[in-house]
Amino acid sequence: MCANGGSTDTTAAPEHPGEPDDETRLVEVVRRARNGGASPHDVFETFLRARVYCERPDTPGFLTVTASEVPGEDQHAPRGSRILDLAVVSDATEQPTRLVPVFTSLEQFALFTGGGAWFSTTGADVLGLLPPGLDVWLDPAAEHAVRLTSAATRIEPVLHISYRSRGSAA
Repeated sequence: MCANGGSTDTTAAPEHPGEPDDETRLVEVVRRARNGGASPHDVFETFLRARVYCERPDTPGFLTVTASEVPGEDQHAPRGSRILDLAVVSDATEQPTRLVPVFTSLEQFALFTGGGAWFSTTGADVLGLLPPGLDVWLDPAAEHAVRLTSAATRIEPVLHISYRSRGSAA
């Protein structure tokens, strides 16, 4: 995991960048999936390996936006991190859907948030750290923005049992 140390400079490169093609590869797979040229599984697999960026809160956690407050759906909705708040996990069953803005590059991060503190990690780490019920909103300010629902990205252990007949005794 990398972070910019609280600096508001969003152009600073992480100390250990991912593969140079991570952003391009993920964006292209999303675009191909929208046109039927790639499967949701392809998007998921590419996201797992990609280096992604998130806005870094003051305390550990993920900053989120309520799906009903998505910028652009309401003329008066504020942009970027001004509408973000820390996700709180509670026992309430009727919580509105929460989206975690995740970005393929620092440029996409800056387009949505206007700049600020960030951290980067792999898509697999993001999914492994997200509390239940949060969805990923990939590059929300881009034309290729996509929502990865938590139900579709959840990895659960499965027990498979099969039986063999032993045949009959003579």
